[in-house]
Amino acid sequence: MASAWQNSFAQLQEFIKDNPTIEITENCIAIPGDIRPEFYRLFDIVRTDFLKDNFPSSLEKGYEISKEFARIYGEAIAASTLESISVRAAVNWFLQDPINGLMRSLFDPIFSLIRGKFTEQTFTENAITLVDNAFSDFFRHGYEAWTVLGLLTLMHPDKNYFASFRDFHTDPEVAESTSSPGSREESVEAIVESKKLSFAGSSITSFIVPRTVFHSPRLGRYVSIHTDFSESYWRARTKSEKMEWLSIKDLTQEYGRTRLWPDLLVYSADKVEDLNLVADYLWVARPDIIIEVEEEDGWYEKGGLDIARRHVAALKPRLGCYILCRNTPPAEVYDEVAPKSSDPQEVVDQASDVEPDITTSGAILDPQAIPESIEPPIHIINTGYDFKTLDAIVKAMEGTKITADN
Repeated sequence: MASAWQNSFAQLQEFIKDNPTIEITENCIAIPGDIRPEFYRLFDIVRTDFLKDNFPSSLEKGYEISKEFARIYGEAIAASTLESISVRAAVNWFLQDPINGLMRSLFDPIFSLIRGKFTEQTFTENAITLVDNAFSDFFRHGYEAWTVLGLLTLMHPDKNYFASFRDFHTDPEVAESTSSPGSREESVEAIVESKKLSFAGSSITSFIVPRTVFHSPRLGRYVSIHTDFSESYWRARTKSEKMEWLSIKDLTQEYGRTRLWPDLLVYSADKVEDLNLVADYLWVARPDIIIEVEEEDGWYEKGGLDIARRHVAALKPRLGCYILCRNTPPAEVYDEVAPKSSDPQEVVDQASDVEPDITTSGAILDPQAIPESIEPPIHIINTGYDFKTLDAIVKAMEGTKITADN
């Protein structure tokens, strides 16, 4: 028995046969204007039916996060001075309407099927892989953005800021730097007040800067959050002396480059200008908190806890690591991460006894200078879509002022 998408595709083929003015060849797609709307109506039915036939569970999860993201979007706008929040276009299409976002992956494969380049079996295998990958990407980015907006909402910003950067889209000199990374030294641009927050980024940038910066009256200081860590190609002329800086060369030599960076890095400072840089080609700022976002089941069985421990060992977040689980995590994971100290301030007080080397470019932190007995704790939070569960992270930051000269 033919599936819904196969029946829809048969109707599309019949329409093409009945309209010989349609030309679809290896190098040409020509569909006359008077029949183009009907062609693409049938074409979209094929795509929609394929998704419904093969991805009912993914679509259910997609519409759930679509609803929850719209809700947290409204909460974040109401709790801050923001007027707009944006994600990259492909993720936005998915969050607005999961079918509309996912069906775009099927455009080229269906035309290949029409041309006879694919058998139905080859098309199905190829299309399922493409949609699976797209869904994982969109869902992950959507849940990370949901997390950031949840944290922002709980901190009730009275001012929001934008940290600008240059990438290969806006500055050809950044693209040129990929052939000689680290050879160029420039000043980091100043943070400016803004009513817009954008999660859209680039993989080829001058510097790594925060996705969002804001002032939190609840914490009494400024906070920055970064997602989607990528490589920076320029060296910063100056860096904040209030931040501690870890050598990226040392980190990669000890831990390698694969999955070196956590999902979210959270920083705080008394002055907003101290948060303008997360990393340049040589250095990365030591975070207050790192966050691992586990939006799917099976993360623990796939070694997710070991990856979190590696991130903690590398970056030594002052207040530890939080693993956020959309679904209920295995019971045994809680026993594995039981912290040596349940009081974040105790960890901070111990760490502050270690004197960093102060230079003109900031506090250069030697990871070996921190005693092995001081192990930043790892916490597990079963978040689901209840952003108020993230308050544990905000409470850990309350009343804690950490600078290099403590």
